[in-house]
Amino acid sequence: MSTDSSVMPSQTESNHNSTNQPTSMDRFMIWVDGVGGYLVCADALNSVGQSTPHNDVSIPICGDIHQLHARIESSESGHLIHPVGPVSISGQPITDAQLLLSNRTFQMGDSVSLRYSRPHPWSNSAVISFESRNRTHPWSDAVLIAGDTIILGPSSQAHIRCPRWEHEVILVRREGSWRCRSFAEFTIDGDSVDMEGKLEPASRVDGKDFAFSLEPLEDSQASSQRPSA
Repeated sequence: MSTDSSVMPSQTESNHNSTNQPTSMDRFMIWVDGVGGYLVCADALNSVGQSTPHNDVSIPICGDIHQLHARIESSESGHLIHPVGPVSISGQPITDAQLLLSNRTFQMGDSVSLRYSRPHPWSNSAVISFESRNRTHPWSDAVLIAGDTIILGPSSQAHIRCPRWEHEVILVRREGSWRCRSFAEFTIDGDSVDMEGKLEPASRVDGKDFAFSLEPLEDSQASSQRPSA
């Protein structure tokens, strides 16, 4: 199915918060009814490490990796991975920052295997899914490195694939907040919405054949540490 392109935002929309204050909408869970849970990381730099008590990383993984194993940085050309612990891409070890290519696997340590993809050509958001049996904490089906948009729907180009939905739903980030767009009729926190409405950190969205909830997570301090040159 093709994308509802008329509700897509401009590709030039800013993907940066206009203030220096972190918001609870920079890192949150999307729980999609009948589909699964997804960890959303919307910072320009996101840290990856082992899930342990008091280990403050953006993407905590339950697995045998370092407490800080890598950083994933958003750039104009895509996403760069900065290795801290052992990282390999398509079986080749790396020692310096590398650009991640869509539909390629990368491995952290000996056992954590992940796949990076950018399913939609108009969106600068990426999906990191698990090839191994590891998961994040809190548990998620995949991690979304969010740019300006998150697309949910039946299309193979959606970041969150929802095969039984009739319409796409697009989350749009603008000035540090998220908005929900769709041609379908829907409500946000029980209030009817005409095409687009603002989401709060713990909003609930309901439509005729779809529903999902947001759950805010604490902001990660480790994610703000930019790697040295």
